[in-house]
Amino acid sequence: MLKKRNISVYSDFKTGFFCKFFLLLGLILLIFYVIQWTGTVPLITINENVSGIILAFSILLLGIGIIAFFFNRQLAKLAEIADEVEHGDESEHPKKSDK
Repeated sequence: MLKKRNISVYSDFKTGFFCKFFLLLGLILLIFYVIQWTGTVPLITINENVSGIILAFSILLLGIGIIAFFFNRQLAKLAEIADEVEHGDESEHPKKSDK
């Protein structure tokens, strides 16, 4: 049997952590690629194919990091909306009896 799981709107599914992790890893690979590409200080001798793979992974990880950032912002907005609905903002909406 499957259990019903209640997920809070304040849970962001660790998207903030994954956003930082993927962006950092992508930037590290991109910096490594640029250092290898310029050839001023080659860290290790690698094949051109491996260099292309490093560039592809850096672009992929940066893209995943940007998508995780987008989800993080959307979940934060959802939490704000849920908080507003929960506490109610009566000062914005006039009561029907005030007409």
